[in-house]
Amino acid sequence: MPFDSTFRVLMPATVGVIAVAFIGLGLYALVRRRPFVIHARWLLALAVLAFSPSIFMQLSFFFGGDHAVREGLSTASLLSVLSLLVAIGFMALQMRGFIVMGTTQESFREALMSACSGLHLEAVESLSSIRLPGVPAELQVAVQGWMGTGQLRLRHGGRPKLLADIARGMGAYFNAAPVKTNMITSIIYLVMGLLLSAMGVFLFPGMWGAF
Repeated sequence: MPFDSTFRVLMPATVGVIAVAFIGLGLYALVRRRPFVIHARWLLALAVLAFSPSIFMQLSFFFGGDHAVREGLSTASLLSVLSLLVAIGFMALQMRGFIVMGTTQESFREALMSACSGLHLEAVESLSSIRLPGVPAELQVAVQGWMGTGQLRLRHGGRPKLLADIARGMGAYFNAAPVKTNMITSIIYLVMGLLLSAMGVFLFPGMWGAF
C-alpha cells in the first residue's frame, strides 16, 4: 500500500483508538463515582500509539520516495524520530508504577494506609515517600489532589509483586469504603476523547479513500 494511503488509514485508526480509550477512562470513573487504580504502562501505551503515525511518516520519508527528496529529508527525519524516541523514553521513566484517578489527597492516603495495614506492612510517612521498614523498601508517592490523580511507585527494595499487591489493596478500599472523589481529570479525558472522535469523523473519509 502506498505511503499516502497507508498514512490515511493509520492516522484515523490511531485517533479512533485513543479517543475510545480516553472516553472509556473518563466514563469509567464518572459512572462509578469512585477512584480507581490503573497501571501506568497503559497510559504509556497510549502515548506511544499517539506518536506512532509521526514515527511512521518520518521513517517512510527516509526509506522511501524520491532519492533527491530523501537526501534532503534524511537528516531531519532521523532527528525527528530520535526526538520522538527520547520523548517516549522520558515518559517511560515517568510513567512507572500505578496511577490513581478520581482521588483526593485524603482518600489516596486512606487507601494507601489501608492497603499497607492489610498486608501487615509498617508504614512510616514522610513528605513525598512512605518507608516500609519491615520489607525494607520505600514507596514514592505523588498526589495532585486538585486534579484528582495520584501516582505510586516502589523503589529501594521490595519483592517484585509488592507494589501490585498494594495497588490491589487500594482498589479494594476504593470499592468498599465511601471516599471523597475529584473527577476533574476524568472529565478532561472524556472531553478530549469526544474532541478526538469529532476529529476522527473528518479524517474517516480519507481512510476509505485509501482503499
